[in-house]
Amino acid sequence: MQDTEKILNGDLKKVILRLSVPVMISNFLQSTYNITDTFWVGRLGSYAIAAVTISFPIVFLIISLSMGVGVGGSILIAHAVGKAFKTKKDEDNKQINLITTQTFVLLLLVVLAVSVLGFIFTPKILSLLSSDPKVFNSAVIYLRTIFVGLVLMIPYYVFEAALRAIGNTKTPMKFVLMSVILNIILDPLMIFGIGPFPAMGIFGAALATVISRAVASFFAIYHLIKNTYGIKIDFSFVKPRLKIVKELLKLGIPTSIEMSSISISVFILTSLVSALGTVTLAAFGIVTRLFSFFMIPSLGISVAVSTVVAQNFGAGNLKRIFLSLMESLKVGSPIVLFISFSTFIFSRQIINVFTSEADVINIGTLFLRIISLFIVLDFGRHILIGFFRGIKRTEIAMFVSMVHNFIFRLSAAYLLVFAFGLGTIGLWWSYPVTMFLGFALTYLIYLKIKKKITAKKVDVEEIILESEAEEQIMG
Repeated sequence: MQDTEKILNGDLKKVILRLSVPVMISNFLQSTYNITDTFWVGRLGSYAIAAVTISFPIVFLIISLSMGVGVGGSILIAHAVGKAFKTKKDEDNKQINLITTQTFVLLLLVVLAVSVLGFIFTPKILSLLSSDPKVFNSAVIYLRTIFVGLVLMIPYYVFEAALRAIGNTKTPMKFVLMSVILNIILDPLMIFGIGPFPAMGIFGAALATVISRAVASFFAIYHLIKNTYGIKIDFSFVKPRLKIVKELLKLGIPTSIEMSSISISVFILTSLVSALGTVTLAAFGIVTRLFSFFMIPSLGISVAVSTVVAQNFGAGNLKRIFLSLMESLKVGSPIVLFISFSTFIFSRQIINVFTSEADVINIGTLFLRIISLFIVLDFGRHILIGFFRGIKRTEIAMFVSMVHNFIFRLSAAYLLVFAFGLGTIGLWWSYPVTMFLGFALTYLIYLKIKKKITAKKVDVEEIILESEAEEQIMG
């Protein structure tokens, strides 16, 4: 595979840039699903926005579960690709398709179970989040439609995971773009009943999302079956292989927990912020959403690092896995620093785009200026998390993320806001404190892992699924 040749032997700076940019674009496009739904659903009234809003955390948890399995599959596939490229053996090439097929089967079984249970328990789940009958009923319609369509939407993640593992990030980006464009077109048509479509309201918004994602999944699975991109689903490998399934779960469950912890910690923090008043809550909401947008480059480079590290680890190029971290810093630092300084300089103008209330603008500008100076710390943390995933240590990525999200973030916020009585300004400064502690913890663990690898001086001649290099690190 040409992409593998470049990942294992090419210019790492160019490789990381080539892998990460499409991922950044894909992440940006993914965010437009919610923006599009919110924009059009908002025309139905506040009850509709509220219904979509309370449904989103549940949908995000489902996606986290699916992406966890996808990340596990991507890591195993990347390891197998690195090994197959080195050994040139047919059985190692078959291993790539075996893992891809097993990932598809496992994800399909998980999604079927989640769909059935989710559909049944939707009313009970939503009753915990809203007591307004109109909001509740609309949310039940929206969420149950998503659950019914889930099995059609999720298979795309296998395609995305498989192609990213072999170093192809451009094709998944194109599929996301196709899906987003279709969603933008279908939303107003199905919500308001334009042309041949009846007016379906909030059901139309959910149905448009299902259809647009299902179309992407259909084409994705078609290309995997046809082996269009050098990796395929082979139906002779459909029977579950316990060893691979256990590996997928071992790698995927920590990733799912890691991703879920983000939304849960933000939910808890939001309840804390609400005690500081509506103005602070509004500013907090604007800046935290902007922060998620600013982190897109860091997350894109983290995915690239994970792929590069996994393939080189699988091929036994251990020195190159550490070199990839240095090159990723060279690629990402100018981007992150540009975002950081630009945001600091134009923070007031940025906040002005989202609100005209003077109080919100003033404290939101202060928050954005404080947080913008420390974005580089989170960039470093995400690169190291990508490294941990690449060497199949997703449990470490989960650990540092949960400590960051629950212990550092919530403790810093509570102590500075209430214990030290700093109020809103304390909340703002809790973010830099959390970023510093999170990066420090992640870096210290990385140094320990690096020392263990270099001390063993592993020289890998033959890499298998449970590789010699991996056993050295695990031990």
